[in-house]
Amino acid sequence: MSNPFAMNSRGRTSAVAHTSICREGFYYLLVLGLVFGGAMIRDINLLLVVAGLLLGPLAFNWRAVVVTLRGLRVERKAPQSICAGDLLVTRLSLTNSRRRLGGWAIVVEDRIQLEGANNRDKPIKPGVLFVRVPAGQTCQADYRGRLVQRGRYRLGPLRVSTRFPFGLICRTAVVEDYATITVLPRPGRLTQAWHRRQQEAFAGAQRRERRHGMEGDFYGLRQWREGDSLRWVHWRSSARRGSLLVRQFEQPRNREVLVLLDLWQPERPTAGHLDNVELAVSFAATVLADLCRKGGAELRLVLCDPHPLTLSGAASSLLLEEMLLALASATAYSRQRLPELLRQAMPHLGRGCQVILVSTQPVDLENHPGLDELRADPAWPALLRRISCVDTSSDEFSKLFEAT
Repeated sequence: MSNPFAMNSRGRTSAVAHTSICREGFYYLLVLGLVFGGAMIRDINLLLVVAGLLLGPLAFNWRAVVVTLRGLRVERKAPQSICAGDLLVTRLSLTNSRRRLGGWAIVVEDRIQLEGANNRDKPIKPGVLFVRVPAGQTCQADYRGRLVQRGRYRLGPLRVSTRFPFGLICRTAVVEDYATITVLPRPGRLTQAWHRRQQEAFAGAQRRERRHGMEGDFYGLRQWREGDSLRWVHWRSSARRGSLLVRQFEQPRNREVLVLLDLWQPERPTAGHLDNVELAVSFAATVLADLCRKGGAELRLVLCDPHPLTLSGAASSLLLEEMLLALASATAYSRQRLPELLRQAMPHLGRGCQVILVSTQPVDLENHPGLDELRADPAWPALLRRISCVDTSSDEFSKLFEAT
């Protein structure tokens, strides 16, 4: 049997089509068998004629479905990524390359499956009906839906089928056309309480820098003013000029923000634990989106997926896209991996770096049993001062973030 589908413009071909009898066709065959059996037993020629007449629509239906699917080409156009809960619109195009005969009642069915070894969800099978595809023309139709769970989804293969005209025989062709859609975490809304908290943390980091004389890059001298630290006095130049001169520093242009994401959950998580994981991912995505929108920051994201993964760069839309793709596929774990995250973060602590730890569990850094080795590190006190813990399972979290 020849392949009914031609190779399309993207180089994909379909599998060999197959023909099957529908449930209605089996009922039809049962009636046909009863008529034929009665004619043979009773030796009634009129019933034999009736049986022959009943056989005609069945044969015509078989021939019609074979011809209808011959010379068709189907293509899919889907977005590469959407946010969880947003409307997914996928366009299917069906081209009839025949010169004379049109196609009728053709159903194109897609298959959407969430990728992942532990995924047990049944695939979604949306479909569209093309009532008529004239010869030499292309018809388009959309199917729409919402994917509420973040992750990577695989689309395909496409199934093209028809039962035209009587619905007794079905012919189906499977088109090996695959695509991938990444469902990104759905962003929420950061409250004013969160923005105040971040402003206070940033101001505190600046005060610590000033106390340690870290005002940025030196670029000149100026006259001493009341309130200037004596550590900034340039004594040699002051002696030559006969007045106090202090060093003037260029303020750092960019702030550094390090986001740590700890997605812990029990070995047998409940629905509440699963929702808490999604809430933590959504919050981290919203924080990163807010920082990239404001600009002027050096961002770094550290998470375990399943091994520690670090993404960094200047705040921009490209960096945000890369981080959101990583968050879309981030998975939770049942063992404590907070020490790994903190160990991964410590080499990246620059001057004035602000650390945001987003965790699905309460975190006590001073008494955590797995952090004894890190506490012996000389850089640990600096990390402890700069870190801001956000527990998404606490009641206070609703004051910082509103999910949408």
